[in-house]
Amino acid sequence: MLVSMNAMRLYELVSHYATCNQKVLVTIDNNKWFGLDNAKKEIVRTFYEDLIPEDEIGEVFGYPYIFYEFPSQALATDIANEWFPRLDNLPDEDYFIEVQVINPGGSIPYTNYVTPKPE
Repeated sequence: MLVSMNAMRLYELVSHYATCNQKVLVTIDNNKWFGLDNAKKEIVRTFYEDLIPEDEIGEVFGYPYIFYEFPSQALATDIANEWFPRLDNLPDEDYFIEVQVINPGGSIPYTNYVTPKPE
């Protein structure tokens, strides 16, 4: 018999961290980039070099998931908007990097992911 070990998903861990530490987090999911071919990876990374500060570009493209702490929800949301455009503002879906702002209450007040409209 399998006994539940209180498994947690990534969002639950990040939400728990934000709540326990009373921090606002930006969660960046760049997992899809790692599945692109090398030529497309270079094109996408070059696109983001104009948006993400030089000191942070290696972090964002070095790991499938990365997290930043911010002192306020407003600043976290501004950075998320500046660095990571919504899909409808990108050349194609390969450029899309999902980002979420998670507040100290554990909720998501901002994400750049917009649910596609049904056809």
